Amino acid sequence: MPSWQENDKAVAALLNLVVVLADNKYFLGRRISEWEVGAPGLEEAVAASALAQEELGHARVLYPLLDELPFPERPVPLEREGDRKRRYTVSFVDRPWETWPEAVAGIFLLDAALTTMLEHLTASAWEPLARRAGRILQEEVFHLEFAEGRVRDLASIPGVREELEGRLRAFLPEVLLWFGPEGEEGVRELGREGLIQGENEIWRQAFLGRIAPLFLEEGLRVLAYPAWDVARKRWDYGELPWENWNRLQRKLEAATPSR
Repeated sequence: MPSWQENDKAVAALLNLVVVLADNKYFLGRRISEWEVGAPGLEEAVAASALAQEELGHARVLYPLLDELPFPERPVPLEREGDRKRRYTVSFVDRPWETWPEAVAGIFLLDAALTTMLEHLTASAWEPLARRAGRILQEEVFHLEFAEGRVRDLASIPGVREELEGRLRAFLPEVLLWFGPEGEEGVRELGREGLIQGENEIWRQAFLGRIAPLFLEEGLRVLAYPAWDVARKRWDYGELPWENWNRLQRKLEAATPSR
């Protein structure tokens, strides 16, 4: 038995990581599949069909890892949306997307976040996870190219551009929260056992480095101010609503109304 399997905190954190990745892949695939007919053009529809199948395939590859972890009451893999009451997903894939700009914003941000995390798992001490992460990343190149291309297309259309900006602004804080707070205990245990590379803020910065240049190139008003901090050599993103973040399910919950 690998030594890390005797570290209960690391095993619990690893279980959460796997189900979070798998659930987000599953629901991303489901949401994309709903646009196989509704996409604005034939090219987008064909690509949506391919992306949906690959995202669902990634989920099917990740879910079996749950059975290999020595942890009681593991979440069951999803085959249908209603198979499990608790979903470990960002909130904006927990419901259908109503417009194409909303779909593009969701695909672009979530796929970039998932890819960022998978890149930090390819050298994991848990070889089955490292192997699966590497295989998934081979297909993610096309996914990111497709999403970036659609963002550029929509950014060039007056009226539609404003809706795209609004959806990106609405979704981005939750994705930044998704990487977790600095110094998260479970992440420290995973790093200590060699199960993952990097840590919360490193992942968040890598994600912003992937998406923010496109916003700047297209002049999209998504980040509230010039985001690159020259002095600190990092992306600045302001304050995040940690008080409404669900740490276990890695999602943003509705704010509690003030009395």
